Amino acid sequence: MSKPFYKNKLTGNYGVLEEQVVSSQSSYLQLRLVNAVGGMIELSHQQENVTAENLVQVSPEEVQKALLGF
Repeated sequence: MSKPFYKNKLTGNYGVLEEQVVSSQSSYLQLRLVNAVGGMIELSHQQENVTAENLVQVSPEEVQKALLGF
């Protein structure tokens, strides 16, 4: 995956940014979650709406260690 990984500080989930959603009430980002499948990191179908202040960019190594254990 070429997109940078992010961690949602509120949920602890990892993912990649999909798009920014702006409504009349608020502005938030869509984080497409990643999960471990067969020893690889893959995009899931789950998304979380998150604000920029609750995101922290993380390395692919951190995501691998958290989800795959190495």
